[in-house]
This record gives sequence, C-alpha cells and structure tokens, in this order.
Amino acid sequence: MSNLLQKASIITTPTAYDTGKILSVKPVQYYGPELVTNGDFATDSDWTKGTGWNISGGKGNGTSASGDLTQTISIAINKTYRVNYTISNYSSGVFRIVLGAYVAGTNRAANGTYTDVLTVTNANSNLLLYLAADISAFTGSIDNVSVKEVLNADFDFTRGSSATRVGSNGLIQDVASNLPRIDYTGGVGSWKFEPQRTNYQPYSTDFSVWGLSGATVNINYGLSPDGLNNSTLITEGTGSAQHRILKGSPASSGIYTLSCFVKNKVGNRQAYIDMGAVTGFFNFDTKTMFSAAGTTSVESWSNGWYRISITSSSNITPTVTFLGIGKNNNETFQGDGSSAIEFFAPQLEQGSYATSYIPTSGSATTRSADAANNAGSSDLINSTEGVLYAEFSTISSDAVNSRYIGISNGSVDNRIAIRQLGGSTNQVGCFVVVGGSVQANLISTINLVNFNKIAVKYKANDFALWVNGIELATDTSGTVPSEGTFNKLDFANFNGSSLPFEGNTKSVAVFKEALTDLELECLVSWMSFSDMGIALGYTVE
Repeated sequence: MSNLLQKASIITTPTAYDTGKILSVKPVQYYGPELVTNGDFATDSDWTKGTGWNISGGKGNGTSASGDLTQTISIAINKTYRVNYTISNYSSGVFRIVLGAYVAGTNRAANGTYTDVLTVTNANSNLLLYLAADISAFTGSIDNVSVKEVLNADFDFTRGSSATRVGSNGLIQDVASNLPRIDYTGGVGSWKFEPQRTNYQPYSTDFSVWGLSGATVNINYGLSPDGLNNSTLITEGTGSAQHRILKGSPASSGIYTLSCFVKNKVGNRQAYIDMGAVTGFFNFDTKTMFSAAGTTSVESWSNGWYRISITSSSNITPTVTFLGIGKNNNETFQGDGSSAIEFFAPQLEQGSYATSYIPTSGSATTRSADAANNAGSSDLINSTEGVLYAEFSTISSDAVNSRYIGISNGSVDNRIAIRQLGGSTNQVGCFVVVGGSVQANLISTINLVNFNKIAVKYKANDFALWVNGIELATDTSGTVPSEGTFNKLDFANFNGSSLPFEGNTKSVAVFKEALTDLELECLVSWMSFSDMGIALGYTVE
C-alpha cells in the first residue's frame, strides 16, 4: 500500500486542515508550467511597453514610468497563481503586479526578489499580466518575471455553523464553523460529512425546565459523553404510573428521528424515548431496542453510555419529547422507587437517521451541511486513464438520492465517481459519463455503514469496481474523455453542488494511471486481520 501511494497524484487523509480547507498529503506544493514568455527580458520582444518603459540589458527598465509593461498570458477565473519577480536599481516610485481585471499584488518600493500569490476573481477578456506603475512614477528595473498556476489537492471546505465531533479522547467536542471535523468514533480519525439538520428539542442539556411525571430527577448528576458533569438521573417513583420527564418539541410534519444518550445506574429497567407517536425501549442486558411503530438504532459509547434512536415509519408531527424508564416494553408499571437511568442530549431531527449531536439551549438549533470540493487540476487528474480510490463509511445504509465522491470537469457531462446508490440499500457503484453519455455503471451490494476500501479503474474499454480486495464488477466497452478534460475532485457528484457525499472518509486518492489487477488488489485490501475486523464492525480481541 505504501509503495502504491507514491504513485498517487492526490492523497487526502484526516491529518491537516485550516479554516475553509481540507489539506491533502500529496502534493504538498505543485505548480503548473511557466505562463510568461521572455520573463528574463533576454530580448526586446513579447512585452507591450507603456510610457517610460524600455527593455535592455536583460531587464525591463522604468524611467519615471507612468505606463504599464504588459503581456497577454493564459489565466482563468477562480484559479490561484504564484507570481515571482525581482526589482533592482530602484530609485523611486511604487511597483506592483496586477493579474487579469485588477487583482493586485503588494506595493513594492525597494530592491529585492518578491512573491505574490493571487487568486483571479474577475479576469478580463484579454487576460493581461500588468507590471503596473500607476500609483506613482516608477524608476527601477524588473527581471525574472514568472507566473505559474498553484496546483494543489486541497479541498475548499465550508460549513456555516459550528458542529460536534468525537475527539481523540473519545469525548464529544465542538468544532467552529468552516473548520472540517476529524471524527474519532471507533478510535481512528476520519473526515465527517453530514447534511444540514435541526435539533427541534430546544433544551438538550437543561432538564430543569422539563416537566416531570412519576419520577424524581437529579440535574447535573454525572459525567456525560462530552466530559462534563451534565447528565440527568431519572429515578422511578413507587406508583403504578409512567416514570418520565417531558418537554415540547416544536416541529412540523415529516419523517423524524429521536436520539438520546442513556446509561443504566440502578436496577434492571429499560430506557425509553418517545416522540409522541413512536416509542423505543432499550434493553441494557441484550443491548437491543424495541419499537412497535418505527425503526431503531443502538451505538455503544465508552463508560457505559449508549446512544439510542428511533425513526418514524411514516410522517408524524412530534410535539413532545419523552425520556423515561420502561419495563417489558411498557411505559406504565409499578415502580420500586429506586431504579434509575442517566440521560443526556436528546435530539429530535427530521430525517431517517440520527446525525451528530446538535446542542440546544432554549430554541431549536440548526447545524449547516459539511461540503468539501474543488481539489485537483488537469495536471493532477488524468482524463484518459486512472483510478479513483476512497475508504469511507456512509451515514446510513440507504439514501433517497445517490451520494458521490467524484472527479469531473465541473459539469454533468463528464464525470467519474464512486457513489452510494439512491433508492436502494447498501449498494455502491462506479459511474462513468463522457459527453453526457453513460459509459459504465457498475454496481455491487456491501455493508456501507462500515468502512470499505473502494477503487474505480477507468480506461478505454476497461472499467472495474474493486472493493475490499476483490474485483466485483467490470465493463469492457466504453470511452473516456479526451486529455485535459478532468480538473476537479469533489466530495460530490460534480462542481461541488450536486448530491454531496454523506459519511466518514479515511482516505481519498487519485492515480494518473490504470493500476494493474495486482496493484488494485493490494490497494483495497486490509493491512491486517485486525484492521479488517474493526472496519467491518466486529470486536477484535
């Protein structure tokens, strides 16, 4: 695997990030070809000389220059360029670089070698490079002018709100807006991508404002999964009654999921959660959950905590959240006055599965979607042959719409992707479209909520889908795009806006050549039996 990664042109792992960026491991820094002709002024050519400029002695010389020294170069909107140049013989005035429609570098007024990194936001129709002296007349010489596109595999990342993750210490932590989340659920870091969701339960930790029925409560009782002393202990009463707390949840009609963290404290009761129309009962002994009118899910956390959830099977309007103690899948029973269960962080969200915890404090709170796109370039992605690889798990086993990790030219007409198929359960596929026509559509069934290693090989008349060390599907008929077509890698279908990926990703890589079968087998195989067991959801002892 390590040797194979040396072949990759792009490698992204959950190792580094910045505000608005997911940083790739490879390439660290890479530049395109030189865009300036005669940047060393070896000849008196290729430049348009404005007032006060001449070319001689291997330099561009300004004498009280008030005009511009210009050259037409090939630059594009939304791309970033590194500009290098040297000032010598400086006497007076100010010099600066301007790209396109006036994206200006730093003003310089001294001898030296300088670098500006500029992102073109509005290139004019002539795509001019300006050596501009329009601030004040410039006297001095310019040499060694270089403009190269900055080519990197870093993803532009956005999330318009804060969000939570599981930190390396196993505790729930807050992450600021526009910072990607490295989530350590299961002990190994992965990038977390979730859709926008709202927690409609307005009091997720302040249980002092919840109503009480047939029970007593201790607020801020014990340590919760966020490491704070903010769990709530519910102790059943002695009557034949419901033993619970309740709070209004202002939500409209739809499919809803209610989740909550629970921990058994005293006795051998069930924890139950109820959103008015659907109730789920969790058995601490069997680690299973029962619901007569919905689907259930159980996640094991550390220190005896479990996150349990129920999802309605049809549209409901949940107006009240109930958290309580159950017995034999019933809410009403004769209490003993001592059995008790800890609760933390109820979350009521519209959707068919639970997402990461969204804290609330007095009102419904919305977490924005995670999005990472716009990595790569035509120099880093080969359009005529290659491999797209990813190790990931999805949020749920099914999706209403397909979800993608893909390379493209920013349009629907040319793209190659690994996708979770919408409208199906646990189906993954490779999807190849050239010139608006589907060339390959390879599909296989696997457990998508576990981590899987998946690779798509593409080459004219040679397409293959590899999963966890095995070639699962092939297609020997189909075309690929012309050279230089692909220039983007997105956690989405194409252009960063269509059907974004939802799940956790440990690695994404792009190879500029179609790997051999032996290489592909190695690429998607597990490094050890232990790694395979953990990734596929087994307990390895």
